[in-house]
Amino acid sequence: SLLTAEGKVTYLESKRGSARPGGEYILGVDGGSTTTKVALIDIETDEIVASHYGRTHGDPVNALKECLIEVKKQLKEQIGDASISITLASTTGSSREILGVFLETPAVYNEIIAHAVGTTYFKPDIDTLFEIGGQDAKYALIKNSVPIDYAMNEACSAGTGSFLEESASGDLNITNVRDIGDIAVRARGPLKFGEQCSAFINSDIRKAIQMGATREDITAGIITSIVSNYLNRVVGNRTIGKNIVLQGGVALNRAVPLAFAMLMDKNITIPPDPELLGCFGVGILARQKLRDGLIEKGSFNIDAILETKIIYEREFPCKSCDNECPIRVLNVNGHKTFFGGRCNKYANIRKKKKIDDNLVYNYIEKRERLMFEECTPRPEEFEKKRDYVVGVPRAFSVYTLWPLYSWFFHELGIETRLSEEISHDGIARTEGSYCFPAEIAHGAVQDILNRGVDYVFLPHFRDLESYEEKVHANFCPITQALPYYIKKAFMEVDENKFLTPIVSFKFGKEKAVEGFISMGAQLGIPEKEVRRAFSVGCRKQQEFGDRYRQMGIEAYQHAVKADHPVIAVLGRPYNAFTRDANMGIPLKFTTRGYSVIPFDMLPFEEAKIFDNMYWYYGQQDMKASVFLKDEPNIFVTFISNFSCAPDSFMLHYVKWIMGTKPFLVLELDSHSADAGIDTRVEAFLDIIEGYRSKFKRISEERYDNGLRFINNGVDRLHLVDLKNDRKIELFGNSRVKMLLSNMGRLSSELLAASLRAANVNAEAMPLPDTYTLQMARSHMSGKECLPSQLVLGSALKFFSSDRYRKDEIYLLFVPTTTGPCRTGQYFVFYENLFKDMRLENVVVVTLDSDNSYNELGPDFNRSAWWGLTVADYMKDVETSLRTCAVDPVTAIAKYDELWQELVEVTETDIGRVLPSLKRIAAEIAKIPLKRRIEDTPKVLIVGEIYVRRDDFAVDELIRMFSMRGIIAKVSGITEWIYYCDYTRKHDIQKRLGLLPWYRKPFSREFRDLIAWKIEEAFKHNVERKVKKALEITGLVPHTPHDMERIMANAKEHFVSDDLYSEISISSGVASTAMMEDYSGIVNISPFACLIGRVIEGLITPWSRERKFPVISVEIDGDILPPAIVNKLEIFMLNVLRFRHNPILADLVEREGEEAVSLDRKIIRT
Repeated sequence: SLLTAEGKVTYLESKRGSARPGGEYILGVDGGSTTTKVALIDIETDEIVASHYGRTHGDPVNALKECLIEVKKQLKEQIGDASISITLASTTGSSREILGVFLETPAVYNEIIAHAVGTTYFKPDIDTLFEIGGQDAKYALIKNSVPIDYAMNEACSAGTGSFLEESASGDLNITNVRDIGDIAVRARGPLKFGEQCSAFINSDIRKAIQMGATREDITAGIITSIVSNYLNRVVGNRTIGKNIVLQGGVALNRAVPLAFAMLMDKNITIPPDPELLGCFGVGILARQKLRDGLIEKGSFNIDAILETKIIYEREFPCKSCDNECPIRVLNVNGHKTFFGGRCNKYANIRKKKKIDDNLVYNYIEKRERLMFEECTPRPEEFEKKRDYVVGVPRAFSVYTLWPLYSWFFHELGIETRLSEEISHDGIARTEGSYCFPAEIAHGAVQDILNRGVDYVFLPHFRDLESYEEKVHANFCPITQALPYYIKKAFMEVDENKFLTPIVSFKFGKEKAVEGFISMGAQLGIPEKEVRRAFSVGCRKQQEFGDRYRQMGIEAYQHAVKADHPVIAVLGRPYNAFTRDANMGIPLKFTTRGYSVIPFDMLPFEEAKIFDNMYWYYGQQDMKASVFLKDEPNIFVTFISNFSCAPDSFMLHYVKWIMGTKPFLVLELDSHSADAGIDTRVEAFLDIIEGYRSKFKRISEERYDNGLRFINNGVDRLHLVDLKNDRKIELFGNSRVKMLLSNMGRLSSELLAASLRAANVNAEAMPLPDTYTLQMARSHMSGKECLPSQLVLGSALKFFSSDRYRKDEIYLLFVPTTTGPCRTGQYFVFYENLFKDMRLENVVVVTLDSDNSYNELGPDFNRSAWWGLTVADYMKDVETSLRTCAVDPVTAIAKYDELWQELVEVTETDIGRVLPSLKRIAAEIAKIPLKRRIEDTPKVLIVGEIYVRRDDFAVDELIRMFSMRGIIAKVSGITEWIYYCDYTRKHDIQKRLGLLPWYRKPFSREFRDLIAWKIEEAFKHNVERKVKKALEITGLVPHTPHDMERIMANAKEHFVSDDLYSEISISSGVASTAMMEDYSGIVNISPFACLIGRVIEGLITPWSRERKFPVISVEIDGDILPPAIVNKLEIFMLNVLRFRHNPILADLVEREGEEAVSLDRKIIRT
């Protein structure tokens, strides 16, 4: 019950007073997004003598007037018709600027500072401020009454007042907001909901109502969800002190502070009038500014304010920069004022604030000039040699490699045209839910096409030279896949019109030129000319880099010596440095008097960063963060985009690197509100000024348990305890247990058995569930992909169970990759999180897909391959039984019994697996079937490897298909390993190709290739034996397995095989399956997964053209929402009729309806 924490919540006494005739007062205004608050404060006693809290309704000026009408009524009740004097008026909140114009006051301040001033007035020793409003939630760390760190929610309003109201007013029918708290505190057992938006939580509420939960327990569950969301997504891993104050309108709900106290087990203080702390604080702040001589007194009459109108006169485009922002001319009481613009230029004019341009530098502008003007060919020197024009969309790699590209085309005598605008028609063509930069790329391509060019240059930007020795530097799948999803989005354009060279410097310039040679061949240009032009382009790119690095050294030296803070802008060049994507953020800083430096110009090369950072820009961002961590005068602003998968981990890393040093994150998309960005920028600038005034260099030592897993390729795998320099054996040591994260029950159990057979104490962690997911999300931002949450949740669940022992060492096995998707970041995140959690006996173990996970030695590899192959085929048998058995429940029970026998055999004697499998197959063959699999429609589930194999993630889908009489064949783990082998061979052949012919037969690469062929022959032999043993069941559907054919289809229809990821294999196997006997494709992925969204963007137009049934489904761990279920129903009907067998379709559909009906009855029961 929430009431168990009642003793931990303290309410401070109100400081209210009465108005005095002739008294002097301050008018404090807090104009929020959902509510507007006003306080009239006695300038002598600081007492609030009148106030009002009203709805904004999207009209802040009218909302202020309504508040003042109520304040006027209160004054009349106190002093009749006597007059008072209001000499100061100040505004805060998201509407502060327009309200400042309306009131004609220069006293306009951001809400972080206003709330901090208001709160510390009542509780000077506060160190932590929680504030939850209607749509905003804020956190501030306070030191000596000065905010030194802060955070705000981003676009999502989950964890705010509007979330609470919407959730309670729906199915719970709690229409009066004041009733929510009283109902919640009567709960006996608050339910647990995930930290999610109201659109999703409503389905959980309905489910809870159906299960008979009380309204009290559900309401309390919503309250705890709000608090959990706030703590996990707003506060995150920031410091929470001992003196915590909760304020904002939500603090009026008595259940909310109780939930904070219960979940944190800390004391919570509620200040008087918590909903008014913003307007009270901004009033007190204005008085401080008055005393400091920064503002002057004025005259503000309530009746005059009520009569005031803002008259819109005209609008003109500002010509100060290329943005050309629309500026409105407003007339207030006969005074004209300028309002608008992304930067602070016109706010400075209103406030009579002068910025000395000689002391403020915009190095992002300098970077733009250097790249696109000074280091590119001069137009007057161009000699046209070819009669066609190549259009270059300003997207992705162009903002890094334009000197190379421009000089390459210049040397070939090819005219180029850069895109100039972002066409909304182009953005509308997107076939998937891409990030903002990818949307911009679509718009830029449309602009180029509109300009009548002959070719469009769309490079596959694969990798650049790495800053790190042990890992390469590639780019995210969205960046790499640009040419492939653009071609699908513009299918009416002749494919030959797109120039799509692979830009890859992983193996040096000699290999990198090959992509340009291929493009030259497409244009009919001799190889010799291409090589010469490429050489010139590379030289010019190097010259740009040299000049840019020198500029960076000078910029850094200037920043260190500057008498004001300097802002380092992190992100990626295509989102942080471009006017199309960065919302004018650099100018927001420079027009406020703060210089800005782009991250990639800093001299950070020697900075040490976390392992396995395989994204090129990720390496730069992390190195810049490490480089700047202890620099007291330079502060980081990280520009990100909604649904940016790499940043879901990168932002954790930046937090861990920065420690207590404040930094700003701005997450942008095409809908980002300029006012919200301004609020965050202004708050950040105030915070860093406070931080600088209190700055003290602190050596922050992070916890380290001293345990290391040694995988050096020479010694046998083991551990070392660095604290006492002790070697700890892995093999044959019962005190060391390896925990296997789940990738399907069957695979995990057989892999664990194989490890035990290899003398490793191993255990497959239990299948994830809803509780597992909630445990993980309490330590994550919620933006990480589902697999990372499920693995973490399973581990945390084990560590909190009675099976966890302090005297054992646990190795959490996490398969990893070297990009381009997020999988390779899981172990880095877990390692750092476990440090924060101070886990003494846990080590994260990684094995690498780049060598097909070979580190455990040949004996284990052979055993594991047998296990994984058997698990894949047995999963197919299980799925077919669920669809085709006469009695699926009895059939699966028998199957599970036989499966356990197989697990025991694998652990004791791998040599008996095949005979046992044959015997088990004979037993399964006796199970009665209602239909042969040859007569049953099949769909292939492709997509992100983890969710398609995890039973918790995919089981709901398989159940839906089986009830409709459709076999849902899930692509196996062996398919992924075959693909890893394919890419490994690809890389070996590339390295071999760089050697002279006489060295090849004696080279390591040649030996690696021979070993690869032997290994591949073994794997295929095992698979043939397993498949043959199980054929007797009649339950093994055919699946495309010829990797050469699959990748040939991927290359023909979708992407180059240089795009190493599930994108290539999933699109290739999907097209191959549809050419054979499959009736549909399901592309499954975690929510906001890069891989899944690119696959969707590729196969959706491809299937639409061929009328193939295809659907993409994103999984977030919660039950599928009704909209997705409806789409699946339509998809399943299309599958049933696809192979043109209406009699079978009608039969299966009828059986499916009966099964669905029965399933619904079971659920209701």
